[in-house]
Amino acid sequence: MSIISTKYLLQDAQANGYAVPAFNIHNAETIQAILEVCSEMRSPVILAGTPGTFKHIALEEIYALCSAYSTTYNMPLALHLDHHESLDDIRRKVHAGVRSAMIDGSHFPFAENVKLVKSVVDFCHSQDCSVEAELG
Repeated sequence: MSIISTKYLLQDAQANGYAVPAFNIHNAETIQAILEVCSEMRSPVILAGTPGTFKHIALEEIYALCSAYSTTYNMPLALHLDHHESLDDIRRKVHAGVRSAMIDGSHFPFAENVKLVKSVVDFCHSQDCSVEAELG
């Protein structure tokens, strides 16, 4: 298995009538604990990292752990960027392999937020990356 877009996890869940849990991750231990339980439950999972997460553990380490566990446990998972605030940050992480992002421009005036969301959507969709947005 591999790290995939939330789009594919959610499409399968909708078609087959089940839910996909999403958990915020903070370090290697939380990643391991979540994936062990989801493996036991035979559940795909979305692991979400906020900008604060990446201050404590590097994206490359998170990605390597998730890739290894996905293979070890033979389970699909999505790595999601939760409440990220800049296109540059999202762009860097998507180029590193992340396929799901949430842009949070809610601190901007509405028109500026919409412009930011559009730029993130345009970029992410060109990379087969799912997008979620906080508009206000």
